[in-house]
Amino acid sequence: MGKQYKVIRISENWSTEKLRKKVENTMNEFSKQGWDVVDISFLANTNIAMITLSK
Repeated sequence: MGKQYKVIRISENWSTEKLRKKVENTMNEFSKQGWDVVDISFLANTNIAMITLSK
């Protein structure tokens, strides 16, 4: 079986600092499960982040 990929969308309406913390917590959670971070994208003028993971 080849690599598995997962894309996670995270949003936070109140602040970029809260978004940053959510992204950090999500990355730590998935890292413990054996996932590697491929890419993190923050969408301009919105408080949305997309994290691409592989395993």
